[in-house]
Amino acid sequence: MKLKSNVFWIIALSIVLLISIMFALSLRQPPGEWARIYQYNVLIERVDLTMVSESFSITIESDMGKNIILVERGRIRMLSADCPDGACVRKGWSNNNARPIVCLPHGIVIRFENASPSEVDAVVG
Repeated sequence: MKLKSNVFWIIALSIVLLISIMFALSLRQPPGEWARIYQYNVLIERVDLTMVSESFSITIESDMGKNIILVERGRIRMLSADCPDGACVRKGWSNNNARPIVCLPHGIVIRFENASPSEVDAVVG
């Protein structure tokens, strides 16, 4: 009787683990090839992350404050920001839309895309 109970729990836990792994893999997004930097919904810079050979920074200044973005091959981060909370700086490196970079006080959003989109976002009819 105890052996059947142990087998049941081993099978049940294995199934739960398998489902969890499949779910985690489905959430994983491939790295974006391009980073698009928006301020107040206006595209201000588009960077090909695959073509970066040397790291460089992008400075964005507005009436609201100053942000410095650091770009390296395949990834990007907010290096500094003079906003009150600094959450965008603490976020660290990102390379896909699973971790977009957002600085709400300064209206900056960094989104990622692939060079050739292979799926339809919406259909208008």
